[in-house]
Amino acid sequence: MSISAEVTPSRKPQYEDLYLNSGEEKTFQYDENLPCLPVPSLHQTLDRYLYWVQPHVDDEEFESTKVIVKKFESGIGKELQESLLSHAAQKKNWLEDWWLHYAYLAVREPILPIMNTAGPHPLNSTLWKPSVENAPKYGSLYLWAFLDFNLALREQRLKPQKSKENKLFSMSQFRWVFNCTRIPGQVADSLYSTWRTKDEGDCPLHLTVLCHGHIWTMYPWDSAGKPLSPPELEVQIRYIRETSDNLGSGPGLSILTCDRRENWAKNRDWLKSLSINNMKNLEHIESSMFVFVLDDTTPKDRNELLWEGLCGDTTNRWADKSLSAIMTRNGYGVMNNDHTPYDAMASVMMGHYQHLLLLEMNGIWTGCTEIRDIPMPTILHFDLDAKLLAAIPAAKETSLSYISNIGVRSFVFTEYGRDFVKPYKLHPDSFVQMSLQLAYHRLHGKPAPTYETATTRQFYHGRTETMRSCTLESVDWVKTMLNPKSSNVERRRKLTVAVNCHTHMMNQCQKNEGIDRHLFGLYIVALESGMDIPDLFTDPAYTLSGGGGNFLLSTSLVGYTPASGGVAAMHPHGYGCFYGILPDRFNFFVSNFKSSDKTCVNAFSDAICASLCDMQHLLSLPESHL
Repeated sequence: MSISAEVTPSRKPQYEDLYLNSGEEKTFQYDENLPCLPVPSLHQTLDRYLYWVQPHVDDEEFESTKVIVKKFESGIGKELQESLLSHAAQKKNWLEDWWLHYAYLAVREPILPIMNTAGPHPLNSTLWKPSVENAPKYGSLYLWAFLDFNLALREQRLKPQKSKENKLFSMSQFRWVFNCTRIPGQVADSLYSTWRTKDEGDCPLHLTVLCHGHIWTMYPWDSAGKPLSPPELEVQIRYIRETSDNLGSGPGLSILTCDRRENWAKNRDWLKSLSINNMKNLEHIESSMFVFVLDDTTPKDRNELLWEGLCGDTTNRWADKSLSAIMTRNGYGVMNNDHTPYDAMASVMMGHYQHLLLLEMNGIWTGCTEIRDIPMPTILHFDLDAKLLAAIPAAKETSLSYISNIGVRSFVFTEYGRDFVKPYKLHPDSFVQMSLQLAYHRLHGKPAPTYETATTRQFYHGRTETMRSCTLESVDWVKTMLNPKSSNVERRRKLTVAVNCHTHMMNQCQKNEGIDRHLFGLYIVALESGMDIPDLFTDPAYTLSGGGGNFLLSTSLVGYTPASGGVAAMHPHGYGCFYGILPDRFNFFVSNFKSSDKTCVNAFSDAICASLCDMQHLLSLPESHL
């Protein structure tokens, strides 16, 4: 039956179609029934370890490592594996607590910019143009979209996510996006969450707002529990901005959260000891939904915006909060997230939801414009003494030494995208990973130990495993590409082999059959048992191949949406490289440490573009030219 011209079928908005359920499923309803995280076999892990080590060592070093691995497998490794299996038998996710503690909470460096992630709102480059005059209007829509997502999450209207194979994914990380704070400690931090679904009960619904070094609190909901409208939020934003400007620069207390963790722990304890008022204010901030930041900065382009999101004015950040939504004075929106409680996929999904929601409205509010009589936000005043007033500039100096060392470059490769790669039956993510291998080798003359995020969310509370993209097959292809005597037939064949190898290994890693989390578990068993660290972990090949967080390329696919962003590089002489894949383009974010004399974000970005062009040319050659 055809639809007549007079009848217009109802169109379901894309954000609803992609992300919201119809009431038959709840967001978290399957989480408790997901399979336990498996422990791989020791032999498989060690076999794959040797495979991934080989590109980074010479023949003599490799033979030495083989002896060490063989000794480990038949000796202490077997004992550690038995202990790990015993540990795993008592937990649904044997990795979870260890990973949270050692990979995140025990880190003593400032979490901003070392650990936090950042991503700009996609509307920045389309419907929202930089404008100081329109910034409060953009800010109100940006804030409203966060509130809408928060409400959908609390009401469990978000669809439980699934893999392409229809396997359910854990949604547990979304429990940590709102109302979550990392509390500093002397030796290790802890996580504090007040978030609840509506089925589970009430939770705090106020916001912390930072502006010009002042700390405000806002309640952005009406009496019916719905978000205030963007026009109403705009009134509140303008009030905070204008009042803060009139007051002048505030104390900048929040810079203390951007200090080294042990310093912030001491200062936080001292701050609490000064007065009950301070204790109440801290609890108010740490229990709030998230931080909304009104920055004074006016970035001129995407590079400056990404740096602001990742680093920015740290006198106007509360780094401990799991989510900060930032609006610059000239109307750019950018997120900053603490990586500790959840991975970037949660913020990417939230950002894409908001993008589609606001796109549906063409980036402007078309609803009710009535401004109800709603209480204005209030400023939080802390009782500070000479000790804390001296700690603020000291923390600022420490923070500046970190953020000034971060280099970033954002660029869009527009020659082609996923649609070009698809007909050649090559996985687009694996394809881009090979371009990074070629780019690094071309620039630095050697293969790079490479980390790529592989999700393990098909398991209970699953997070990530490491996919090591530098393989024997990728190195073989790269060397063939860089050899002027190689034929195009050989280059194309080896590209296909390298891409398919990557795709296969990624599938294995998503089953938790990589090596890095397993080796990490074995290492922690030895550490917590008081054993001497096994030779496997002190062998130079372990570090040279990326073990212990020594990956020179730290990479991740941020998805197939306009969302983009990234984090700081993992290694002092490495790169962070994060990318989004779209039908007609690739979005890239590259980071490094300016103190490195071995890396350059501009040179590496140019090398990526050159590699992608070479790969396009190779695939486009007619059979007669091969």
